[in-house]
Amino acid sequence: MKEIIGASVRDFGRCWKRLFLTGICYQIITLIVLTPLVSVLFRIFVGVSGKTILADQDILLFFLTPLGWACLITVGGLWLGILALQMAAMMTIVADPTPNGMRTLGALRFAMVKSWPTIQLAARVAFWTSVSIAPFLAVAALVYVALLGKFDINFYLTNKPRVFYVALGIGAVILVTMFGVLLRSFTGWAFALPMVLFENVRPGKALGLSQERAIGQRRKLLFWIVGWLLATFVLSAVTTSVVIWAASYFVARATGSLEFLSIAIGVTLIVWSAVNLAVSLLSTSTLATFGFNLYERLGRVGKFDSPPLVLPESSWAIPGIQLTRGRLLAACFVGLFVAMVTGFFMVNSISLEDQVSVVGHRGSPNLAPENTVSSVRQAIADGADWVEIDVQETADGSVVVFHDSDFMKTAGVKLKIWNATLNDLKDIDVGSWFAPEFKDERVPTLGEVLDECKKGRVGLFIELKYYGHDIQLEQRVVDVVEAHGMVENVIIGSLKVDAILKVKALRPKWKTALLMSVSAGNLAKIDADILAVNASFVSRSFIRSANRAGKDVCVWTVNDPVTMSTMISLGVNSIFTDKPALARSVLEQRAAMSAPERLMLALAELLGVPPKISDQ
Repeated sequence: MKEIIGASVRDFGRCWKRLFLTGICYQIITLIVLTPLVSVLFRIFVGVSGKTILADQDILLFFLTPLGWACLITVGGLWLGILALQMAAMMTIVADPTPNGMRTLGALRFAMVKSWPTIQLAARVAFWTSVSIAPFLAVAALVYVALLGKFDINFYLTNKPRVFYVALGIGAVILVTMFGVLLRSFTGWAFALPMVLFENVRPGKALGLSQERAIGQRRKLLFWIVGWLLATFVLSAVTTSVVIWAASYFVARATGSLEFLSIAIGVTLIVWSAVNLAVSLLSTSTLATFGFNLYERLGRVGKFDSPPLVLPESSWAIPGIQLTRGRLLAACFVGLFVAMVTGFFMVNSISLEDQVSVVGHRGSPNLAPENTVSSVRQAIADGADWVEIDVQETADGSVVVFHDSDFMKTAGVKLKIWNATLNDLKDIDVGSWFAPEFKDERVPTLGEVLDECKKGRVGLFIELKYYGHDIQLEQRVVDVVEAHGMVENVIIGSLKVDAILKVKALRPKWKTALLMSVSAGNLAKIDADILAVNASFVSRSFIRSANRAGKDVCVWTVNDPVTMSTMISLGVNSIFTDKPALARSVLEQRAAMSAPERLMLALAELLGVPPKISDQ
């Protein structure tokens, strides 16, 4: 054990410069190859779907199709292939016995000579890894259906019955077992790549032969693999924390001047990028170093059978390019200038005026039972501009306000909405679960909620819920809204693109919203006025693209003051929240802040500095 550590430290000490340079080369290659590929695959995805816009459910369903699997395998396979080539080049540098290891260009050339067998080996590793994972995923799916498939998932997440914890326990066992199987496979394959590189073993035999040589060595190999993973994780966490702490310290002292603040942001970006790059290069370089020394001392048989690793000096030269110290310094100054300009642009692009609507998600569910008349009234009292509700059809064709497919979460009743009549719902108490004072709450009709919103002078965001039993939901919602005279104060939303198209076909001038987390395709071509996006995925570029396409952007569901302020700074049009009173308070606090204070709020998104926005 000590011998491997000592040899690895010595090899890393003599080769680290060339290892790092090689890693940078392959990071650039990865960026060049995968970025356009992902764009092309998404274009193919949109073309094959026959749609101009694709929402969450469309994308998820696509990746469950053969073409979707092919896209995932293509991208993942290329990334794994590039990583394998990087490991091949780095191991070649370490394997060269000269004082500094093989030069980078020589290692790149050697790796390219071995590229086809290396890629074949990577493909086999990916295939057998997928085969190993598949049974565990299948068992996990069966457990979910058997234990958690009886009622709506929200019942289990909220009430957490015993069967919920049983399912979690079984899932944990499945996960641990799966990782155990994968670690066993990886320890068995530890010698495969150097065998292909230095012994000319064919990829088809390398995995099996590596398994044979790993017999009796698995504990040592497992120790090194797990140790490397833990060390990499700890190093990444520590360095990230230090950079964030240092950035928050210096940026907080730069708010007196926009120019100085721009410089501080630019320097922070440079330092953060450099630290992340260094950690990545260190992790891959140490992996290659330890990997080669493990092979050298535990897995190699005989001498290297490959051609001499020392390549002629001419193979290292790049015609027409000579890197000097002066040119390197000039490149650094250019990079710093670009970072400063970028920081200045980011600061000056911040909007200092908040024009954001507060949407009470299912009313005000922190203070009253969700989707009830009491919750709607509370949202109005809390200062909401809009109230969001969920609607479904009953067995007798009524439109009622309810989220889940059954009443297990709110009333402990197994009845499904689509099997219940409006008369059946009058006997179901949907308020006592929240608090005794709401024992008289019943499932409201859409008409009752519309009347409350009309009296409270707020808009109503109606989300169409589909559980596979809808008949004329869109038409019935349209009829109820028109009967209550709320056409100008209603938005119809759904997770399904087809539902939005149906509403637009019925009432082309009505405002509609597509709920999504991510999207692919041309945003300008979707026939919806609003994009309601998961706050975890929204970005300034997405908001700008949507606004250019004539769409407003809402985010859901934001319940803490820091994220609310961040979303407002990004420029969203509306915020869905379970705490409309808190959102109103955040808007009031921001309105009272000076320009430097508002700039500090925007920096919270970038640097992880909590803005000074208080809870109620």
